[in-house]
Amino acid sequence: MKVELDMLPNEALLKRRGLQEGGPVQKFIDSESLRYMSDYMPRRQAGELEHMMVLATVIGSGQIDIPGPYAHYLHKGILYVSPTTGSPWAKKDEIKVPTDRELQYAGAPMRGKEFFPRMKADHMDDILSGAQAIADKGN
Repeated sequence: MKVELDMLPNEALLKRRGLQEGGPVQKFIDSESLRYMSDYMPRRQAGELEHMMVLATVIGSGQIDIPGPYAHYLHKGILYVSPTTGSPWAKKDEIKVPTDRELQYAGAPMRGKEFFPRMKADHMDDILSGAQAIADKGN
């Protein structure tokens, strides 16, 4: 008995479901992550951190970028200071060091540190069910 199996290549199968790199499913996951995460982010200077995230992130890349000199310490929620003066303001080219003091956020507890992991804990099922619906529908 001879059995032949005619299958599409992996890339074609992935594309059929919108699962290719940068495809509709990834674009949905990226855009929903940005949308949900904005409610968890500190609103320093009227949403500048969120604005920089939207400008720097390429939807469909699978990576959320939040550039800026203070993005890391706002995400970690720890005060960083000048090692020479102890001030939150550092001299030019001076690298700040972390302290044991936590930052206080306006809009807390919703807005605050570790905004991506907290958003994911609250909305991962929403994002995944939407991504599944797109994959089920296909291209």
